[in-house]
Order: sequence, then C-alpha cells, then structure tokens
Amino acid sequence: MNRRIVGFLCSFVVAFLWTSPVHADIFMRRGPDGTLHFSNCPMGADWKLYAKEKQRKYQYSQYQYPQYSSKKISRSQYDNLISIIARGNGMSPTIIKSVIEVESGYDPMARSSKGAMGLMQLMPETAQELGVTDPWNPTENITAGTKYLSWLLRKYNGNLMLALAAYNAGPNAVDSYRGIPPYQETTDYVRNVLARIYGGGYAGE
Repeated sequence: MNRRIVGFLCSFVVAFLWTSPVHADIFMRRGPDGTLHFSNCPMGADWKLYAKEKQRKYQYSQYQYPQYSSKKISRSQYDNLISIIARGNGMSPTIIKSVIEVESGYDPMARSSKGAMGLMQLMPETAQELGVTDPWNPTENITAGTKYLSWLLRKYNGNLMLALAAYNAGPNAVDSYRGIPPYQETTDYVRNVLARIYGGGYAGE
C-alpha cells in the first residue's frame, strides 16, 4: 500500500520577535493510517529524530562586546516587549521582569565576569544553542532567555524554584543535588527573584 508523506513546519506567529531559528532538526512520527508526518518542532513523545542539523562550531568572538557605551532604559520602556514575548511563550510577564531586574537591573549591555550577556544574562553557549545572533539586542535577548526559562519550567514540572536555580547555576547542578544547589549565589538569586515576583509591584499581570 502506498504511503502519503506529509511535511509541515511550525507557524511563525512571533517571527518578528525571533530573528534566527533554534536548530532545524527534523522529527518523524507515523499516524494511525500509516501516514508519515514530519516536523521541526514536535509536540508529544511519539516523535522520533529523523535528521539532525549539523551543529555549528561555537566561536566566542561572534558575541564580542559592542563598541558603544551601555545605556540603561527604564523598566517601563520594556514592559510591552516583555509582555508580548512572555505570553507568546506561555510565561508570566511578572516572572520575566523579575528575572531581568535581578540579572541585569534592566541594563541591555550588562556583562558579568563569567561572560553572561544582556538583559537576561545569557551565557554564550546558551545564546548559541538558542540561535541568538546579537545577545545585546533586547528583543533577541529577552526572547532567548524566556524560551530557556520556559524549557526549564517544563523540565522541572512547573517547579519555579528549581527552574530559577537551574537558570542561575545550570541544570546539571540542580540535577546533581536533586534540588537547589547549596551555593550562596544561587540561593540568594532564587530568593531575590521570588521576592520580586510575589512582592515586587508587578501585580495584575
């Protein structure tokens, strides 16, 4: 019996917020009638990897600090952008605003001693995995950071404390300790973000 092969890709509802794709791995699943379906963003556990995109070799130079001065913008000027990106990724704007406040104090040019960049302090490896081309661009930075935090929330079954701990210390540390790692920086980070979420003046979002 002949089989129909149906290909489809995810819609680009928020394409104007996301300037570069993550990775173009292709997944496949077989429908009840034998039809093969293909997607680059599978939903559900019945999808199998069909073709994997070759990873680009990471080069730190692609994220060199721009040669212009840092300019802080008020929190209110980012409110609309954050809300659009957060809700487009199933996240509460309150959480993203709180993370940005703790991570960078709303400074799009913030750079840590460890190399974290921009508003949501993306590490270079994370930025590259998420397809970021300019981590200093607020839209790209917030979009990537929001996608990453959303993924962490799914990984930890909606446990916000674990997701925040992993955002700060990395998922490997959280998995290794089976909870929030006993790092002062991480425990302070989780506490500070939660304090802003539940008492930082972002009510009603």
